[in-house]
Amino acid sequence: MLATVFDLCTPRVDVLAQRLDDTQLAADLAQVLKGQAPPIYADPALFFANSYPTRGLKDLLRNVLTVLSGAGAEAGKVFRLHTHFGGGKTHALIALVHAARGHERPAEIADFVDPTLLPREPVAIAAFDGENADPVNGRHLDGDLRAFSPWGEIAFQLAGREGFKRVAESDRMRIAPGAAASRCPACPRIASTSSPTAWSTPTRARSARVGEVSGWNSWSP
Repeated sequence: MLATVFDLCTPRVDVLAQRLDDTQLAADLAQVLKGQAPPIYADPALFFANSYPTRGLKDLLRNVLTVLSGAGAEAGKVFRLHTHFGGGKTHALIALVHAARGHERPAEIADFVDPTLLPREPVAIAAFDGENADPVNGRHLDGDLRAFSPWGEIAFQLAGREGFKRVAESDRMRIAPGAAASRCPACPRIASTSSPTAWSTPTRARSARVGEVSGWNSWSP
């Protein structure tokens, strides 16, 4: 007789002890970046200890970190994630955020990616959360600043008020900024992205954009 999954697998201790909080099962990329996520997602060591190094996840980390390290053939790349709902896109992006930050190196990281690919210099990371975006009323950024488009949010996350200032008019009109704005010295390169997107841009203009969809020219409700 064929063995069942209950015969072959032993649940984790927190499952057996009924300590698993269902509210923590919904990963939230924005919370991770803001430092507001539960420890299972916010703590790199705990996150990787509770993650399985699938081939897809390892390939994503290797490809993006190779670009950021400067070892890739191109200075910038776009990686589109193609999975069904619940396929692990947000989980993969959280893994990428922790790996791109690089300053914390969990013991398990070697199971996911070559540790030599982890950044040795600061990496600016921005994420656009389309689920909570508000193109009509705008999303509050800081003080009197409100972003009405993905580009305004990303510019502010990467380069603060100066970055937002460069794309403010495009943000107000909810259209993609031109090349001149995205090449501004005060702000790393920015472009259109979707939800959820982790956009890592280190110095010297090496960048990788990762998400479900890219290439929007306009943004409307």
